[in-house]
Amino acid sequence: MSRVSKLPYAFVDLYKSRKGMSMDMSMIRERMEELGIDLATLNRRFCEIRRKKGDTTATPVNRRNMLAKATSDEGNPTLETFMDIVSALDGKVLIEWKSTKVKEFGNDNAA
Repeated sequence: MSRVSKLPYAFVDLYKSRKGMSMDMSMIRERMEELGIDLATLNRRFCEIRRKKGDTTATPVNRRNMLAKATSDEGNPTLETFMDIVSALDGKVLIEWKSTKVKEFGNDNAA
């Protein structure tokens, strides 16, 4: 199964959790494996991203347990944490709107 075919089954499901969000972190673990990144490396990358955002408390010692819980499905990371984890793994989040209308512009052959 290709990566593209997994896209419809996103990490975040707003309907399955009573808490508001449910995140499947298995794709995060798969990506870490693909890149050969362990938790310590993810932690350093994550903290670097957070420090660039101005979080002076983002040190590997302070974030290690939180990331360990988040990547093992034990925790319930915030959306910001999730986005920063994805970014630390050289990724981005795409949004697919279900009811999108497509319009074509610049069609000179219209009758």
